[in-house]
Amino acid sequence: MNALFATLLVLGAGATIAPSAHAAAQAECWTPTANGEGRAEMLWGVNLKSGPYADGCGNTGWAPEGSTVYFQCWTKNSFGNVWWYVRLAGTQTYGWTSDANVWGTSVDENGDGQIIFYQC
Repeated sequence: MNALFATLLVLGAGATIAPSAHAAAQAECWTPTANGEGRAEMLWGVNLKSGPYADGCGNTGWAPEGSTVYFQCWTKNSFGNVWWYVRLAGTQTYGWTSDANVWGTSVDENGDGQIIFYQC
Protein backbone atom coordinates (compact mmCIF):
# COMPACT_ATOMS: atom_id res chain seq x y z
CA MET A 1 0.00 0.00 0.00
CA ASN A 2 1.49 3.36 -0.94
CA ALA A 3 1.99 6.10 1.65
CA LEU A 4 -0.58 8.48 0.13
CA PHE A 5 -3.28 5.79 0.14
CA ALA A 6 -2.44 4.87 3.75
CA THR A 7 -2.63 8.55 4.78
CA LEU A 8 -6.05 8.93 3.14
CA LEU A 9 -7.32 5.87 5.01
CA VAL A 10 -6.18 7.34 8.33
CA LEU A 11 -7.60 10.79 7.59
CA GLY A 12 -10.92 9.37 6.37
CA ALA A 13 -13.16 10.28 3.46
CA GLY A 14 -13.60 13.97 2.75
CA ALA A 15 -10.19 14.90 4.13
CA THR A 16 -7.81 16.84 1.95
CA ILE A 17 -4.05 16.95 1.88
CA ALA A 18 -2.35 20.32 1.55
CA PRO A 19 -0.18 20.72 -1.57
CA SER A 20 2.89 21.22 0.64
CA ALA A 21 2.59 17.55 1.66
CA HIS A 22 3.72 16.51 -1.84
CA ALA A 23 7.50 16.82 -1.75
CA ALA A 24 9.52 16.42 -4.94
CA ALA A 25 11.66 13.29 -5.19
CA GLN A 26 15.26 13.77 -4.07
CA ALA A 27 17.89 12.63 -6.56
CA GLU A 28 20.31 10.23 -4.90
CA CYS A 29 23.56 10.01 -6.82
CA TRP A 30 25.79 7.07 -5.87
CA THR A 31 28.20 4.47 -7.21
CA PRO A 32 27.43 0.80 -6.53
CA THR A 33 30.04 -1.96 -6.37
CA ALA A 34 28.10 -4.92 -7.83
CA ASN A 35 29.34 -6.66 -10.98
CA GLY A 36 26.41 -8.52 -12.54
CA GLU A 37 25.95 -10.22 -15.87
CA GLY A 38 24.34 -9.32 -19.16
CA ARG A 39 24.87 -6.62 -21.71
CA ALA A 40 22.83 -4.27 -23.80
CA GLU A 41 22.99 -2.12 -26.88
CA MET A 42 22.27 1.58 -26.53
CA LEU A 43 19.15 2.48 -28.53
CA TRP A 44 20.42 6.05 -28.93
CA GLY A 45 23.28 8.16 -27.61
CA VAL A 46 22.90 9.23 -24.00
CA ASN A 47 24.86 10.72 -21.15
CA LEU A 48 25.60 8.18 -18.46
CA LYS A 49 24.67 9.63 -15.07
CA SER A 50 26.19 9.59 -11.57
CA GLY A 51 22.88 8.36 -10.14
CA PRO A 52 19.61 6.78 -11.29
CA TYR A 53 17.97 10.10 -12.27
CA ALA A 54 17.93 12.18 -15.45
CA ASP A 55 17.94 15.40 -13.41
CA GLY A 56 19.95 16.11 -10.28
CA CYS A 57 22.88 13.78 -11.02
CA GLY A 58 25.91 14.76 -13.10
CA ASN A 59 27.19 13.11 -16.26
CA THR A 60 29.96 10.49 -16.08
CA GLY A 61 30.41 9.90 -19.80
CA TRP A 62 28.74 9.46 -23.17
CA ALA A 63 27.36 6.16 -24.53
CA PRO A 64 26.89 6.45 -28.31
CA GLU A 65 23.95 4.91 -30.18
CA GLY A 66 24.63 1.23 -30.89
CA SER A 67 27.42 0.94 -28.33
CA THR A 68 27.53 -2.01 -25.94
CA VAL A 69 27.22 -1.58 -22.19
CA TYR A 70 27.69 -4.26 -19.55
CA PHE A 71 25.16 -4.50 -16.72
CA GLN A 72 26.61 -4.14 -13.23
CA CYS A 73 23.35 -3.87 -11.27
CA TRP A 74 19.90 -2.25 -11.37
CA THR A 75 17.60 -0.25 -9.11
CA LYS A 76 14.28 1.55 -9.14
CA ASN A 77 14.44 5.26 -8.39
CA SER A 78 11.86 7.15 -6.31
CA PHE A 79 9.70 7.62 -9.44
CA GLY A 80 9.51 3.83 -9.90
CA ASN A 81 11.71 3.82 -13.03
CA VAL A 82 14.28 1.05 -13.55
CA TRP A 83 17.88 2.21 -14.04
CA TRP A 84 20.99 0.15 -14.80
CA TYR A 85 24.50 0.85 -13.57
CA VAL A 86 26.65 -0.03 -16.58
CA ARG A 87 30.17 -0.04 -17.97
CA LEU A 88 30.70 1.15 -21.54
CA ALA A 89 32.41 -1.66 -23.51
CA GLY A 90 36.11 -1.10 -24.22
CA THR A 91 36.41 1.63 -21.59
CA GLN A 92 36.50 2.20 -17.85
CA THR A 93 33.49 4.55 -18.15
CA TYR A 94 30.73 3.67 -15.70
CA GLY A 95 27.38 5.32 -15.11
CA TRP A 96 23.63 4.98 -14.83
CA THR A 97 21.20 4.75 -17.73
CA SER A 98 17.44 4.32 -17.82
CA ASP A 99 16.04 0.95 -18.83
CA ALA A 100 14.27 2.83 -21.66
CA ASN A 101 17.67 3.56 -23.27
CA VAL A 102 18.84 -0.02 -23.74
CA TRP A 103 17.98 -3.20 -25.58
CA GLY A 104 19.47 -5.92 -23.43
CA THR A 105 20.40 -9.54 -23.70
CA SER A 106 20.81 -12.21 -21.08
CA VAL A 107 24.37 -13.50 -21.24
CA ASP A 108 26.19 -15.83 -18.86
CA GLU A 109 29.26 -13.55 -18.72
CA ASN A 110 31.30 -15.66 -16.28
CA GLY A 111 30.31 -19.09 -17.65
CA ASP A 112 28.92 -20.45 -14.38
CA GLY A 113 25.63 -21.60 -15.90
CA GLN A 114 23.63 -18.83 -14.20
CA ILE A 115 22.56 -15.38 -15.32
CA ILE A 116 22.33 -13.03 -12.36
CA PHE A 117 21.11 -9.44 -12.46
CA TYR A 118 22.08 -7.85 -9.15
CA GLN A 119 19.94 -5.24 -7.49
CA CYS A 120 22.13 -2.32 -6.37
